[in-house]
Amino acid sequence: MSDEGPSNKVVVVEDDPAILELLADELREQGFQPLVLRRGGTVVKTVKDEKPGAVILDLALPDRDGTHILRDLKDDWDAKKIPIIVISAYTGRLDHKGRENAEAVFPKPFDLDQLMATVRAAIMRPKD
Repeated sequence: MSDEGPSNKVVVVEDDPAILELLADELREQGFQPLVLRRGGTVVKTVKDEKPGAVILDLALPDRDGTHILRDLKDDWDAKKIPIIVISAYTGRLDHKGRENAEAVFPKPFDLDQLMATVRAAIMRPKD
């Protein structure tokens, strides 16, 4: 197996325990390895260390605005090619650049099947 194949890790950043559990369970069922974070402070480091295939990012986090995390990930040389899928009740917080940086944006409540299809497509898409 090639070292350059897509990672099955998905970083999930969500502060709502019920949504976090739902996403983690569904990702496991679909063969992914969820790495769950309930706060935004360690997201960039986790993404750089773990090199996931994708990130699912809530915008409303208790310690850090998700729009800043999105910007920081896309400004980071090691993390910028990793697709970020935004889920939020506050998608209006995303400016034009934020929407360009996101692979996809799902307003809450979201369609779980559609979200999982988007995650799978994002991970399988060539990054170059």
